[in-house]
Amino acid sequence: MRAGSPYVDRPLGHTRARSRTGASIVAIVRGEDVIASPTPDEVLRAGDVLVVIGTRSGIAGVEKIIRG
Repeated sequence: MRAGSPYVDRPLGHTRARSRTGASIVAIVRGEDVIASPTPDEVLRAGDVLVVIGTRSGIAGVEKIIRG
């Protein structure tokens, strides 16, 4: 996740990624740590890597949401 994303320092649930795309964010890789099955309250940080499962279009939709 880039620093310019509108979702940096905001809870994952604010993206509404699953309801908007059908794809699910199943983990967040943050440095050496992995947050498996993140809750909607997990705050996203610049540099996070989101692990997303879904259709090709769903995954592309999550990327578009995160980029703003």
